[in-house]
Amino acid sequence: MGGVDKKLTDKEERARLRTVREENRRIKYVSASTSSASYEPSQEDYPSNSSKNMDSEDFPTLIESSEPGTSKSVMRKDFITPKLIVALDRCQLSMRDSVFILEATIDALDYNIDEFPISKSSIQRIRTEKRKERAENIKIDFQNKVLDVVTLHSDGKLLRALSARKSKEECLRVVTSYGLEEQLIAVPRQDNSTGKEQAQAFWKAILDWNLEDKVQILCCDTTASNTGRFNGACALLEKTFYRELLFFACRHHELVLKAVFEVKNKQVTTSPNVPLFKKLKDNWKNIDLTKIQCYRETMELFRTVPELENLFDFYRAELKNVMVIDDCRELIELSIVFLGGDAEKKS
Repeated sequence: MGGVDKKLTDKEERARLRTVREENRRIKYVSASTSSASYEPSQEDYPSNSSKNMDSEDFPTLIESSEPGTSKSVMRKDFITPKLIVALDRCQLSMRDSVFILEATIDALDYNIDEFPISKSSIQRIRTEKRKERAENIKIDFQNKVLDVVTLHSDGKLLRALSARKSKEECLRVVTSYGLEEQLIAVPRQDNSTGKEQAQAFWKAILDWNLEDKVQILCCDTTASNTGRFNGACALLEKTFYRELLFFACRHHELVLKAVFEVKNKQVTTSPNVPLFKKLKDNWKNIDLTKIQCYRETMELFRTVPELENLFDFYRAELKNVMVIDDCRELIELSIVFLGGDAEKKS
């Protein structure tokens, strides 16, 4: 009986100590929240000029939550800030990995994990809420800065699927530009790349960002799904707007340039993987980049030196243009190298 009584006594003592710790923790956080609400900062406590622009959302706060199965409220530290959410998303951490890292960090800092809302469900809920808040703030800032004339850009991209690992799906990137500013407004998934589906995706994004009266220009590739006379996305979008739009064709699929290439390259193919380019890519590792042949002397047989210098000036001026797309920028840099110049030199 003595052994049984001792076990019972130890059990009751552990329960009592646990109750005392919980009560002390509750009193501590209640007093902390009360003192923070009634505290009046002095002049010395105000932040310096370097911290005036810091968002209050970047600091942890106290939140009140109820323990499952009880009516008792527990004060927890809400330390999931927008910057932390951006870091987790930027590193592409799953909910499970995020929980592991956050728990290990809190433990390494010698804090009590029970004081923080960490679980897969809570992390997922908080990340979703913060993303929505961030998205709304981006839209508000965009509406305050956007001009009356907006250009709508679109391009299909093969991106990694969100619903399955190691698989890709066709998505439509929709971007707006005004002045020297640009804003990504949607990346909808496309079941097929027909003009009708693309036009519907455009219109949905336009309505979502309140751009019905501002979109005046369309910029897209010259594929049939975009510029088709009857069923192209541009023609269908004009019908939806009940007005004409200005088309800026992005000449990625220009048949005239294709014909010039096929005159010199006898291996004509409809595949996007040109055999000549594939061979060059496979053998690129064997090329000595320090022995690139310059065609400056050859070009001087057909062009004067001032004409070539004018070409260099034109190329370098275009490289400073922030609106030059990447493949055109690459073409300019290759042209400079072809003429014996330095593509890294900006002036």
